[in-house]
Amino acid sequence: MINKIIATYFLQLARHYQDKVLSKLGTPSPKIQAYNEAVVIFCYRWAIKLNPNFPEAHCQLGALLAKQKKWQEAAANFRQAIKKAHPYPFSSYFNLGRMLLKLQKFEEGIPFFRSALELKPYHLWSRIYLGDALSGASKIYEAIQTYQSALESKSNNPRSCIHLGDALTEVGEISEAIRAYQSALCKKISKTHPHFKPQLQNAQQLSVPNFLIIGQGKCGTTSLYHYLTQHPQILPALIKELNFWDNKSNFARGLDWYLANFIPIYKGQKFITGEASPTYLYFSEPQQIFQVFPEMKLIILLRNPIDRTISAYHMFVRQGRENRPLKKAIFSELKTITQQRQVKFNHLSYLRRAMYIYEISRWMKIFPKEQFLILKSEDFFATPGSITKQVFQFLGVEPYQLQDYPKQNSGNYPPISQSMRRILSDYFRPYNQQLEEYLDRKFNWD
Repeated sequence: MINKIIATYFLQLARHYQDKVLSKLGTPSPKIQAYNEAVVIFCYRWAIKLNPNFPEAHCQLGALLAKQKKWQEAAANFRQAIKKAHPYPFSSYFNLGRMLLKLQKFEEGIPFFRSALELKPYHLWSRIYLGDALSGASKIYEAIQTYQSALESKSNNPRSCIHLGDALTEVGEISEAIRAYQSALCKKISKTHPHFKPQLQNAQQLSVPNFLIIGQGKCGTTSLYHYLTQHPQILPALIKELNFWDNKSNFARGLDWYLANFIPIYKGQKFITGEASPTYLYFSEPQQIFQVFPEMKLIILLRNPIDRTISAYHMFVRQGRENRPLKKAIFSELKTITQQRQVKFNHLSYLRRAMYIYEISRWMKIFPKEQFLILKSEDFFATPGSITKQVFQFLGVEPYQLQDYPKQNSGNYPPISQSMRRILSDYFRPYNQQLEEYLDRKFNWD
């Protein structure tokens, strides 16, 4: 009995700490955030240790682990909450299903979303996630029916329309997919730009993008696109990265499929739209884009190649795509480049993607130089307001000042050693010099 009382005390302490302390910290440093979350986790673990049959503690611990993206541990705790007969099982079923989706265990997640819907038949996200699980398990037609039933809720959330469009695309129903995407765009833009009045009487009327942010990854493209689409005249695409021009399967779906990801803009409406796929700089053919959109405005962010390389490495580590130590990953690529005597790259290249001169010159052989705006990431990070203003001018929209410029998609990782930095600096120096000569401007990355 005493253990259960103490366990309840630990649970209440953890909740109090979350509600009264963590909620009032604002945006603390990563170290402070990690410390405070560790305190809460400690309390939940002790509550479970003292009372193993404590479903509330398992459920709360699972939620915090999910926030930390520890999907496997979170799933185990939600399973325990269900096993221990949580008095309010909906959240455990729903969240366990979500964790299994994150772990790509689609078939396993389906029954938990069905159980959640039995308890709350009109819960929109349970239905959407059930559709995602069915789609992941290759049960596409069941997924389509599930997304369509989600639309019956009359929700203004575009997610179900987007995923319905994706599922219809997968079975070759491109015309139906286009209608779903356009419906999703209307829902999305009614929230982001309520002053814009879409006109979709003609379902075949599609608009072309006015600009593309084509590079570079880990250089601030997510933040820049976020800032741009806050402008009253710049309408967002359905998603930021459409990856049409550098993905063979997407490209095979046809130009209308691509254009369906932009809201139709009619003559007399002073709006523009565009997307940001930073892999275009490396993995697409500029000639293909030029043939269709010869007047396209192209925006490129370039960051110190050393910092971009390190940032990309840590991103791949977080994504589970890289398990080598940094030094081994870098020296392995150096060895490969040296042995091949030819500069090649793939999706896990670090050095190659930071040798900007090759791709910049490739694109500028196709598009006129005046259609490019090349920005230095360090300037953008230091003064996002002034650089965003410069982009607005380039795009020809009215001046506009955002209230704030929050960073998007930024990562935290330890600094590299001085010796590694010198090695990378020496390696990139000749390529940086070639870039400066080609563009006739200084980046001062040394």
